[in-house]
Amino acid sequence: MMETDNKTRRGRILISLVALALVIIAFFLFITMNNERISEQNAKYLQGSTEQSARRINEWMTDSQTEVKLLASMYESTLESVADIDVDGIKQLAEYTKFDYTTISLSGGRTFDNTGKEGDASDREYYLQGMEGSSGVCATDHSLFYDDLSVIFYTPLYFQGEVVGVISGAYREGSMEEFLRTYIFDEQTNTYLVERDGAVVAHSSTTYSNNVHNAVDLYLEEDGSGNISRTELEEAFRNGTSVTFTYQGDSGSGTAYVMQVANYDWMLMRTFPASITDAMQARANLAGLVLVALVGGALALLAGFLLVQTMRQRSKLISESEHVTSIVNSSLALFQRFAVIDLEKNTYEYLKDEGIKDDLPRNGEYHMFRYYWETRFCDDGERDRMKVELTPEYIREHLTPEMPYLHLEYRLHDQETGEVKWNQASMIPLQRDSAGVVTSVLLSVQDVTDVKEREIAQHNALQDAFNEAERASRAKTDFLNSMSHDIRTPMNSIMGLTAIASMYVNDPERVKDCLTKITTSSRHLLGLINEVLDMAKIESGNLGLSEEDFDLPETVESLLSIMTPQINDKKLNLKVEIADIKHEHVVGDPMRLQQVFVNIMGNSVKFTPEGGTVSLRIKELPSRVKGSGCYEFTFSDTGCGMSEDFVKTVFEPFTRANDSRVTKVEGTGLGMSIVRSVVNLMNGTIDVKSKLGEGTTFTVTVYMKLREGDEHDLTSLEGLRVLVADDEEAACESACEVLRSIGMEPDYVMSGDDAVAAVRDSEKNGRSYVAIILDWKMPGKSGIEAAREIREIVSEDMPIIILSAYDWTAVEQEARSVGVDAFIAKPLFRSRLVHVMKGLIASDEPEPASEYEVLQQSDFSGHRILLTEDNSIAAAIALDIMGMTGLEVDHAENGRVAVDMLLNAEPGYYELVFMDIQMPVMNGYEAAAAIRAAAEGKGPDGEAIDPRPDLGTIPVVALTADAFADDVARARAVGMNAHMSKPMEIELLVKTLKEWL
Repeated sequence: MMETDNKTRRGRILISLVALALVIIAFFLFITMNNERISEQNAKYLQGSTEQSARRINEWMTDSQTEVKLLASMYESTLESVADIDVDGIKQLAEYTKFDYTTISLSGGRTFDNTGKEGDASDREYYLQGMEGSSGVCATDHSLFYDDLSVIFYTPLYFQGEVVGVISGAYREGSMEEFLRTYIFDEQTNTYLVERDGAVVAHSSTTYSNNVHNAVDLYLEEDGSGNISRTELEEAFRNGTSVTFTYQGDSGSGTAYVMQVANYDWMLMRTFPASITDAMQARANLAGLVLVALVGGALALLAGFLLVQTMRQRSKLISESEHVTSIVNSSLALFQRFAVIDLEKNTYEYLKDEGIKDDLPRNGEYHMFRYYWETRFCDDGERDRMKVELTPEYIREHLTPEMPYLHLEYRLHDQETGEVKWNQASMIPLQRDSAGVVTSVLLSVQDVTDVKEREIAQHNALQDAFNEAERASRAKTDFLNSMSHDIRTPMNSIMGLTAIASMYVNDPERVKDCLTKITTSSRHLLGLINEVLDMAKIESGNLGLSEEDFDLPETVESLLSIMTPQINDKKLNLKVEIADIKHEHVVGDPMRLQQVFVNIMGNSVKFTPEGGTVSLRIKELPSRVKGSGCYEFTFSDTGCGMSEDFVKTVFEPFTRANDSRVTKVEGTGLGMSIVRSVVNLMNGTIDVKSKLGEGTTFTVTVYMKLREGDEHDLTSLEGLRVLVADDEEAACESACEVLRSIGMEPDYVMSGDDAVAAVRDSEKNGRSYVAIILDWKMPGKSGIEAAREIREIVSEDMPIIILSAYDWTAVEQEARSVGVDAFIAKPLFRSRLVHVMKGLIASDEPEPASEYEVLQQSDFSGHRILLTEDNSIAAAIALDIMGMTGLEVDHAENGRVAVDMLLNAEPGYYELVFMDIQMPVMNGYEAAAAIRAAAEGKGPDGEAIDPRPDLGTIPVVALTADAFADDVARARAVGMNAHMSKPMEIELLVKTLKEWL
């Protein structure tokens, strides 16, 4: 018995030793494979990092070359002669570049940098190449002005097609080191920018030796200490070939990667120190050692326990296995794999293992089963999920008596083919304990890749269709809401002004003022309607800008005429001021600019409570763009304000503040999005500052081209004294600044009482004012009350002017009765002030002609034209308007009648034809084509007629509501000479008649 026990003990010891040896061998294999894996991963990381940096360097070099060319182009645009080339110009432009310093070299090599230093660059590569008309980049160890390494981007400077100098921008050694500096796992690595011969252009190395200037010398000894020789590395540099090599040199050991910078002859070399790899390997090996120790200990314990259990259960398991196998074999064809998992014993046994390599046994420990499959899941997210779902705890928790099975879906990555396969696994309980907890399950696995791919494709197609439908619906809703927002504002003004005009039908001046404002709002509304009808712009999502001459005062007055009724309705205070406006005549898109202003000021009015203040300040800033003015428009209010979070999203579509104070305010949330889009189209900027409960300020800055305005003779105004009274000091100073700009000598006071006192003192001292400008609404004594007292002091011929940002028509009669001579709207623009002053003081400023006067002053007697118009009302209006000029006008109700009338008339009987487009019988395009065809002897129905050469030259002008660019082009294509859009503008009509008659 003792001998038997000893043999058994020796057998168990031998088994333990063998198991220990296997564990040790497995550990060393793990260390070897782990070290190789880390080294391979680090090499790939080094390559990817270097390639990313090479792309960044390529983009940086391309951007720098573009920047120096743009610098040269901007400088060339300022030159009027070669003599104008100086250091001040390049110094000013260099402030807008990223270069460390900028130089300009003149013919002969004389060179200045942007600090004023001077040197001789006649022997420098960039100068020689630039003077030959080439642009490029070069590097030098000793720059002209700083005697250190510089990377220089250069380009020739042209004047009248000839190279007159070279402009360059340079980065110094410190900037290049900072640009190339890279960290890998918090440790700085060495990066070098080198030429094809290995010469170092720039570096980021902290261990770089200034005595070594060739990248090959940095790490390789003469006999080569890495995996490639010095000769092979030099050849890789010359050929621009990417190469990875190990090195061993003065700065340590590691791996380096070399590749060419795209589009340039320079190479980029980066190192990966061995210290990083060694540290990573050490940490991984330590973890492996702990894991192996734990596994070895667990195996030792399990081996002893299982040795006993295995003998007892062996016969039982064999019989059960045979029984289960006979059941499963009938359905094996439907599944790739079958496995029985014993959750109590933590074991598995495959009944079918299709697709499994020999590295996973058919049976064994369940944790090894899980580890094998966890390494093959497609990504980290799926791996983390399946780690949980394959645990015995998860299976026991979810396979309750009420849950007959579990379904698991996952993707496996085939390590040989690289394909991704979808699998569906089902777990069916085989055994439960007395408490109903599952103790073993049957795992079946199916390949459902084809089914899943079809399902994903269908889902993606449905999602794409849904997204497209949602985008289209959102675009339509955005457009309709924005148009509703924009159209209602001028429509409200038109309706209100129409009502006012009807109440004052016996007051011609009041009616004329209302009609003028109605015309302004109508034109704004017409522009919006044109926008709605331009379907090409709607479909593309892009709205273009027009370029037309306009005056800032007219645009601002138009804005105030639209917004004043709303401001008055809410009993708000309006403050408007201007500062430093030197150029009032500009070129741009006034309708778009007004759209921006109406949206911003409309929101200010909307969200400012009764009694609050809405302000507009206009300022002309110094412009950096030649030929353009820079204008800043600041809109402020004392409204409810916005939170910091909402300010960040205020320009996003459909965004509105979730605030009980504004929830009852109507709006789509599109206004600010429209504003930002328009400002961006104008190459402008918009900023917003707001604080909840304290109001909001929007600042819009735009550039507009300047145009020459009418020059006024201001001699008659020079030296004349003027008094300004306004309760706001800023408004007084602004008005005085404008008065000084036209040569007058202004004083200002800040109340009505002070104005009366100042006038009285000036009369006593014999230094009388020639004009008095009073603000309408001042605390205490208003402008009208002050005017009444001043008129008692001064003579009747001294002009008294009321200045106001409000509609003064309600008090105009009272003001006139107390001696007020004129009204000026805020803000006080220079052109408006000159007009009023010259009219009141110098009496040489003619009043602008009205549309009626324009017609009366135009005499086209003796000329006969043909009007083609199918709408009787439109025809009657056109006949009346044209008849006022003395024209003889015949009317044709459609295009066919017009053609017949021209063919039946004698040559020269009609001198011009106005042609509508959309007409019955024959439209305008067909009629114009028939008129031109008659000149060649072809009738309107294609029949031969006697040629009428006069119809080939008679002017035909389209007069139509088809007002877009493609309509104009189509009219030209069929032989029309000009195009006029409806509604008919009087000035354009007279201009057209003068041009063709």
